[in-house]
Amino acid sequence: MGEQIDGALTLEGTDYLFEAKWEKDPTGSRELDAFAMRVGRKLDNTLGVLLSINGFSEDGVQAHSKGRPNLILMDGADLLAVLEERIDFVTLLLRKKRHAAHKGEIYLPVHRMID
Repeated sequence: MGEQIDGALTLEGTDYLFEAKWEKDPTGSRELDAFAMRVGRKLDNTLGVLLSINGFSEDGVQAHSKGRPNLILMDGADLLAVLEERIDFVTLLLRKKRHAAHKGEIYLPVHRMID
């Protein structure tokens, strides 16, 4: 039986697996670990994009920003910025990816990009 992924896309030679969490509490380390493991079993040019409507626990973000991360994190503010057309999804994703590649931080809040 296959693993359920909410969506997938390919952009500029990178494959992205997308998962969304619509839960009241911020997404924690355990959920990030599970998604990172699923992404890690894919080809090397695959990254995971996790949208958590209510954000992420600080310990989860820190734990997954170490080593060789394979996740990019988005929250409800990112989604709202896209829906309000303050930034388009492709630009948002590519800027988050570039930031993660340069700084090792997998979570870059949208307000740091467009304010």
